Amino acid sequence: MEPTERKIVLVAGGTGLIGSWLVPFLVSNGYRVKVLTRNPSKGFSADSNVEFIYWSGKTDKSLVELVGRSEVLINLAGYSIASLWTERNKRMIVESRIQSTRALAQTVTNSLHPPKVLVQASAVGIYPFNTNVIQTENSPSGKGFLSDLVREWENEALVAANSSRVLLIRTGVVLASNGGLLTKTAPPIRYLGGVTLGKGYNIVPWIHIFDHVRAIKFLIETPTAVGAFNITSPAINIHADLVKQIAAFYKRPMLFSIPSFLLLLLPGNMANELLLASQPVQPQRLLQLGFTWTYPTLEKALANLLGK
Repeated sequence: MEPTERKIVLVAGGTGLIGSWLVPFLVSNGYRVKVLTRNPSKGFSADSNVEFIYWSGKTDKSLVELVGRSEVLINLAGYSIASLWTERNKRMIVESRIQSTRALAQTVTNSLHPPKVLVQASAVGIYPFNTNVIQTENSPSGKGFLSDLVREWENEALVAANSSRVLLIRTGVVLASNGGLLTKTAPPIRYLGGVTLGKGYNIVPWIHIFDHVRAIKFLIETPTAVGAFNITSPAINIHADLVKQIAAFYKRPMLFSIPSFLLLLLPGNMANELLLASQPVQPQRLLQLGFTWTYPTLEKALANLLGK
């Protein structure tokens, strides 16, 4: 396929963890990718099918032109939820998501040639954060900072539903070798030993980064796919499973648990909603569409990522 024939995918927030895998993956599968970022000078690709373009996060003439020339628009923009939940950071977490999504959705709605597909980043945080009941895409949302944020976030994207096929990708914990939870968890275990947060019984919905980007491409290329999709592994694992399997990989002992009451001292209910959250999320709609995981089990995912 010649570059001139490639479909254009516009990616906002494409320099983060998911974007760092998604952009080259899309290019390797015949797409041309334009990455919207506040710091285009930090983006680099030797591939002529990748271009980094400055974007302020607001609607402007250049955004209108770019959206109008794109087949697919993917919005991954947002300040890290893993930041300490101070009032300032919580405000940045909310504003960075709502404002960018609003700008993109309104641009799509007003476009004479809207993209066929809008892929909107979302999160399993929409579900209750302390449950052992299986959560599917049809489950009711929970209550709390994350649930409220994700509902509002998704509603902003759905404004464009009459113009584009909107996909809401409710992402679980992304396991990758170059960022995210695993790069924070594995090194201390490798050199010291396993430590769980609380008792470690909380259920953690996770997905290997490669399966995550594969799922996005799969949904883009499945015309019947629309609405919310849980982007997680079909496996159900507790936090202790993750720690124990990493410790076993490095042949290190399990040491101790950090008491929950200490974690609860963190600001903004971060411990309950994020660090200690129990969410048995199932990717029901991906399963129904016939998506297959390369790394469906935690054992396979960790063996691949830790072996690098």
